Amino acid sequence: MFKLLILLPAIALMMGCAISIHSINNPIAEPNATEVRDAWFEVLDLANPDLHDSLLVALHLSRQTGAEVFVRRLEIEGAKTPPQRYRVSAERGSSDNVVGVNFATREFLFDHYLPTDGPSMQDIRTRLRNAASIRRIKRDLGIFGVR
Repeated sequence: MFKLLILLPAIALMMGCAISIHSINNPIAEPNATEVRDAWFEVLDLANPDLHDSLLVALHLSRQTGAEVFVRRLEIEGAKTPPQRYRVSAERGSSDNVVGVNFATREFLFDHYLPTDGPSMQDIRTRLRNAASIRRIKRDLGIFGVR
């Protein structure tokens, strides 16, 4: 009888501390590169339309030429804050080079990308990962109609 009194609370404690097999087998999936790029372009269109449009032109030129194309920041002398104006060039800039684009490899090479240029791809990747995690938690809890 005494063993039973000790054994039952121990079993209840072990059951309460058990790790869910579901959470081990289903880790949060990382968003793939295409999802991140697509989401980045959508956010960038709202945050910095000039850079967004310049990147589209650079992608088009890179596809036509097969070479890397660069988006460079226009520097205006005497400006107190850097303007959000960009130009597309086949030549790599120095400190005015913001992003290099290579259509063939689907690469964006961030050289002098600043927070004023818009959110980075890492920011978007983190947002997508957090959104997936929140959806998974809501689905596991069965709340807010998420299936």
